[in-house]
Amino acid sequence: MASVKVKRAEPYKVGEVFAKRSFENNGFTLPYRIYVPKNYDCGERYPLLVFLHGAGERGTENERQLIHAQYLFNDPSSPVYDSIVLAPQCPEDSQWVLWPWEKGNYSIEETPESPGLETLCMLIDEVRDFYNVDDDRIYVTGLSMGGFGTWDLLSRHGARFAAGIPICGGGDPSYAELLKRIPIRVFHGSEDGAVPVSGSRQMFAAIKKAGGELIDYTEFDGEGHGIWDRVYEDRDNMDWLYSQSLAERRKKAEKKAKLVRGALIGGVGAALSAVLVAVGIKKKKKK
Repeated sequence: MASVKVKRAEPYKVGEVFAKRSFENNGFTLPYRIYVPKNYDCGERYPLLVFLHGAGERGTENERQLIHAQYLFNDPSSPVYDSIVLAPQCPEDSQWVLWPWEKGNYSIEETPESPGLETLCMLIDEVRDFYNVDDDRIYVTGLSMGGFGTWDLLSRHGARFAAGIPICGGGDPSYAELLKRIPIRVFHGSEDGAVPVSGSRQMFAAIKKAGGELIDYTEFDGEGHGIWDRVYEDRDNMDWLYSQSLAERRKKAEKKAKLVRGALIGGVGAALSAVLVAVGIKKKKKK
């Protein structure tokens, strides 16, 4: 039996509906907040959205990381309300990606995974074990420092995520071949003074050059760094994100693989027939 939809007249205040918790991994403590739908039903599977905050929201008080998450909840009818949302907090002395964001894109081979993201991946597994998460619909989004974290998770752990939305961040263009298989919407302001817009431009160009058809890039002309409110309050972005599924990607990949195999087999068969006819082994059809 399907769970009853909750009708909401007003947006939730994120500080009131996200539970406070923490997760430890080898001495590293990751504070986090988690939202679970009020109509949570153990008989259903729920999408999971991972939200990565920016540099200004770092700390250990387990509150500031929700400041901009409120934009996700400003529309009471948004699909985010019927999903599980995980919002970890990066400590003040660390970053989601251990790289100076003012330098833009980076090399994953030369940049070890941060303790924060390593621990976050373990936390995601724990949430999946405890709650009835739909493994085909796990998403990640982040802003600024969290935009870097989004690119990093998609690059290092792309098989986990159905889609991602990195906002004013940067990544590793050399991972374009892998990233081209993941639906991604990228956003940046053309006049960003904190994180170079060239990072998003280069990531988009690299993925398109690799044959990527699932990536979209929006650059806000004349806008600076703080564009995430416009991205998260745009209902089209949320509807797009929650419509993505690993299951659908697998179906499309399998269909494409079958077509390629069929074309190859057909080509080989035609060539072989021509050779057999030429040597007189195969009879031609009568006219």
